[in-house]
Amino acid sequence: MLDSIHLLLDSFPEALIQARDGLVAGANAAARQILPQIQVNAPLPDCLALPARAPSGAGTFTLGQTVYSFSLTSSGPEQIILFRPAPQAALTGPQLAGTLRQLRELLGEMMVEVGPLTGEQEARLPRSAFNRSFHRLFRLLDNLEYMREASSPGGISFHPTTMNLDALCRETVSRAQEFLFQVGVRLEYESVSPGLLIPGDPELLRQLLLGLISNSARAAQDGAVLLTLRRQGARALLTLSDTGPLPSQRDLDALFQRGMEDCLPRPGQGAGLGLSVIRNITAVHRGTMLVQWGSAAPSVSISLPTGPLEPRVSVNTPHGPLRNGGLDPVLVALSDVLPAKLFELEGLD
Repeated sequence: MLDSIHLLLDSFPEALIQARDGLVAGANAAARQILPQIQVNAPLPDCLALPARAPSGAGTFTLGQTVYSFSLTSSGPEQIILFRPAPQAALTGPQLAGTLRQLRELLGEMMVEVGPLTGEQEARLPRSAFNRSFHRLFRLLDNLEYMREASSPGGISFHPTTMNLDALCRETVSRAQEFLFQVGVRLEYESVSPGLLIPGDPELLRQLLLGLISNSARAAQDGAVLLTLRRQGARALLTLSDTGPLPSQRDLDALFQRGMEDCLPRPGQGAGLGLSVIRNITAVHRGTMLVQWGSAAPSVSISLPTGPLEPRVSVNTPHGPLRNGGLDPVLVALSDVLPAKLFELEGLD
């Protein structure tokens, strides 16, 4: 019977791991070739650190210099994990088409908001509306520039240091809370690992956190968004959940580029770059990302290594060189969610 199960597992062309309560129950030859450290009845490898009893989902993990995409199917304590090398970071056709469409829409909005050069000043919309569109345009171009750099031979600029991830989360949530409160979204942060240190790039991880918060705030509408942090073995586990509705199958397929030829983002949905940026930031930190869903809105879990730490580097959460042209990075990240009135004080000089 056991031999029959092994033959069945080995018949899958993709790498496959069968897990039970976080322990390896079986693996096919393709999985053992990629992860030779796999042992039956041993915990899953750190690179596949997943939340206990995670529902079905999809994600990515990094092993060496290779990023793998995986799908997770759960039934009670049983889990089936299928994985293979992930697509390169280059823009997909639908992402590029979505970017160009959103760019045209934003430029059209800005023309209306500024008004004709010969028009009456009274006929023009308030400066706050223009400021908001400018922030949205900057966010789109910044994501596009990030993906261009990520696809280049040198990759994205990465400056890791020994940093306090807990402090970075508290600071980021505190800044975003005051803005999201204005649109009826309650953003909260819970940590059971105060002062948790990891090797990471604070600027990139702040961009990751703001991207996750922005996506969840858009989905939550008038609901709540919760960011949690805890240590899980040798990993730091960040989880973001919200009270939004369960997305359609089309939206779920778009999350990890399944059937992307039919997944051009709809008007008002953005360009589809945000999650790709988050995936890449996770990958350069050798982390694991899992988008999981069940009967409620999807939640996102990201696990990051907590070591090795460089003892000669001071513990900090520096702001680092800014990629935002002097604009408030929180307002840039949340510009698709916030109303125009919150941009009245943002100068563009």
